[in-house]
Amino acid sequence: MLKRYIVLAFRNLRRQRLFTFINIAGLAISMAVCLMVLVSLHETFSYDNFHPHAGRIFRVTTKVETTDGRKYHMASTPLPLGEAIKAGYKDVEQVTSVYSALIDDAAANGKEIPVRAAFTNEAFFRIFGFKLKWGNANTIFADPNSIVVSDNLAQRYFGAGNPVGKVIRFSKYGNYTISGVLETPPSHSHLDFDAYASLAAVPVLEQSKALPQMLHSWDQVQGAYTYVLMKEGKGSKAINDLLAVESHRYDIMKKEKRGSLSFASQPLNKITPSQELYDDITSSPPWGKVLTEALVALGLLICACFNYLNLTIVRSLQRAKEVGIQKVNGAQRWQIFLQFIIESVILCFLSFILAITMLSIARPDLRIWNAEILLLFLVFSFVTGVVAGIIPAWSLSSFQPVKVLKNMVDIKLFGGIGLRKTLIVIQFTLSIASIFFLITVARQFSYKAVVDMGFARKDILDVPLEKTNYELIKQRMLGLKDVEACTATSGVLGMPRETRFCRIRTRENKEGIEFGYYATDNDFIKTMHLTLVAGTNFLAANTDQERYIVINERAAGALGYKTPGEAIGQNVWLNDSTQVSIVGVLKNFNYQPIEVDIRPMALRFLPQEFTKLQLKMAKGDKPAQVAAVQDIWQSFNPGKEWKAEWMDESLAARNGREVVSMLSFLVFICTLIAALGLLGIVSYTSFIRRKEISVRKVLGADVISLLVLLSQNYLKLIFIAALIAMPIGILGSSFFLRIFAYRVSLGILPMALGFLGLFVLALITILSQTWATVQVNPAKNLRND
Repeated sequence: MLKRYIVLAFRNLRRQRLFTFINIAGLAISMAVCLMVLVSLHETFSYDNFHPHAGRIFRVTTKVETTDGRKYHMASTPLPLGEAIKAGYKDVEQVTSVYSALIDDAAANGKEIPVRAAFTNEAFFRIFGFKLKWGNANTIFADPNSIVVSDNLAQRYFGAGNPVGKVIRFSKYGNYTISGVLETPPSHSHLDFDAYASLAAVPVLEQSKALPQMLHSWDQVQGAYTYVLMKEGKGSKAINDLLAVESHRYDIMKKEKRGSLSFASQPLNKITPSQELYDDITSSPPWGKVLTEALVALGLLICACFNYLNLTIVRSLQRAKEVGIQKVNGAQRWQIFLQFIIESVILCFLSFILAITMLSIARPDLRIWNAEILLLFLVFSFVTGVVAGIIPAWSLSSFQPVKVLKNMVDIKLFGGIGLRKTLIVIQFTLSIASIFFLITVARQFSYKAVVDMGFARKDILDVPLEKTNYELIKQRMLGLKDVEACTATSGVLGMPRETRFCRIRTRENKEGIEFGYYATDNDFIKTMHLTLVAGTNFLAANTDQERYIVINERAAGALGYKTPGEAIGQNVWLNDSTQVSIVGVLKNFNYQPIEVDIRPMALRFLPQEFTKLQLKMAKGDKPAQVAAVQDIWQSFNPGKEWKAEWMDESLAARNGREVVSMLSFLVFICTLIAALGLLGIVSYTSFIRRKEISVRKVLGADVISLLVLLSQNYLKLIFIAALIAMPIGILGSSFFLRIFAYRVSLGILPMALGFLGLFVLALITILSQTWATVQVNPAKNLRND
């Protein structure tokens, strides 16, 4: 029986070539997108799945509330927290701290490579499942200057040989001897440092001022991460109880009304996908991105399934007499149901094969050829086939023979509304809502690309400073004829995560306020075309120590000064230790991306934090200008890799072009699937009404009236879909725009134009079939009547 159903399925698919093509093409396109998302989700949820004690591992996080009510949930903790937990709680089996301070250029075997490393202790390798390729786990950190490197880093320095015993020299942090090499883990991990050095090296580095005083400081929260392995049978309740006790260290903050700080636990399997905690080290995608990908893929698949539902019902209604005859001949309902389900599953498997073929050609880099993913794909295709086929199979198998042997043209659903009409409305609702959302996203990112952020970004070349003397290289750069201005800085304005932070307090305001800051020299304001509303720039002689700062208007208000002029000459304290004088107040500008409102910020003179030179170039031949700058830069940094970027191009790269392109592609697919479904439905309707149209033509109806007759119902459905889609699109667009502190209005006119474009596409689709129908000679359709 099963073989006969399969043969019948292929025979019916071959007989209805147009419907088969539309179904397979629509499902294959949507399944290809879904399969890409499945691969992405599979990788995302495979993070840290190789650790043997994963269910008992927790990361400690920090919740901070400032005096002005802002709340921060940070992935990091004070560095001494690990030792405090280890010494004081019996429910804890192991504790480790990961201090991500060892980020520097490192040289070995004649090569200098940027290395992202961290300090930790031996417990790290007992808590986590990282295995050693070379080295002894028992003596891995016997020497305070030991370091364990990843297999990738070892091969970049030394090739395939065993590098244990070799020395790596960090330019700022000294020499470290390789005591082990880690195997490449079987899956991704949020802990993806290039190397791990012994935490025992930190005291010496703090004494030499190479590192800030963090080892015993409970006031510094950034940069250190605490992981706890609980004993068997002790879970989240036990760790939360001990963290509640540790949080009492900060009760004095509440008493003195300086905000609050407390600790919380995060299970290892909840770290990825990222919850976008502050100061996080995970490279995994955030939950928002994961959910967006899944919802988009699901939306496309729903469109394709609705398409399949619609066209299957149309095709099956043409086979209504076949169903009636089968029932008259004794076929059971379950047998007819199974027949339709088998046809649906076969069509989905054919779509799956086409989707895999398209992915292999379009994305050869996609890792789809492994047993686990292929099995997941097959199950996904089977489930899709069953879900897509279950409604028509159930409906058609329930027909009464007397009714289906008559001319039945629709299945009634929801109290008399045609199923086909319902599905068309749903498809076009999804398409129109997605078009509305795409228009809003495109307008917002276009606005982001051109909005005046309050500083210069055109013709500014960002050059890495490396370890050179900034004054010497700056003077050489200013000697070039095309360099109009040059400044040293710690980061690029408008770029995320390039702002540094400190706490500033006044004599009256003992609590202090968190400020963003950039380390700059006294040419920064001129180079960036910033505007001083009060006071002056840094003094040119300010070269020995930090004595002055320049703040923005928002900072002056936050510190309690009524006017910018009132702030000039006032003394403030940075991080409770450094006293400086305010010499200037800048007009507010967007020093962070426009997603963030303008907040208090300062410019500080800290040459040790300078990482970049920014050169204001004259109009001219950009390649020649870059080449001239490169010659000077390489004379200061022989043998190092040259990297430079134009500031406007760096900022433009964040203007969402990839997001808009991806959304445009997905909206195009969604609309294409809906149009294909509409094409099939209109084709079927035109076919079953061909004799009616012929009779009307014989009675004198003109072409226009016949086109209106055949098209009006479908055009009404599209207008109904637009009415439903409008609030959905507006709501989704509103949620998206809330991400940005500075944003465009919703814009009803652009949305109306988007709907008009879709309406024209639908009209062309409808007329392509109805026009052909009304042009047929009536004699051809009525000759047998």
